[in-house]
Amino acid sequence: MSKPVSYHRLPVPDFTPYDVAVAALEFLGDQWKALPGPWAMTGHLHGWDNTPFTILAQPTGELIVRNDQLGDALPLPVEPTDDLTTVARAVADVIGRLY
Repeated sequence: MSKPVSYHRLPVPDFTPYDVAVAALEFLGDQWKALPGPWAMTGHLHGWDNTPFTILAQPTGELIVRNDQLGDALPLPVEPTDDLTTVARAVADVIGRLY
């Protein structure tokens, strides 16, 4: 039997979901805008057609991107130890699949 996973011991990145949203603008284009959620605990992206997306962390530490208009969401294929640029690039890739 394996040991249970302790989510209290996971590495914590030094950036917020809002920081990720701002960094993702570089990969999404100049017709996108980023807005912070409360306490920057979520990041919100709005596309050229005003489609809203939210970047948020699950209680397990997994980051997801949600298309708020459709309700669809996908996890980001990233680790807490990945740098901001890697996470931002993953956001842009996932948003392409959520449209």
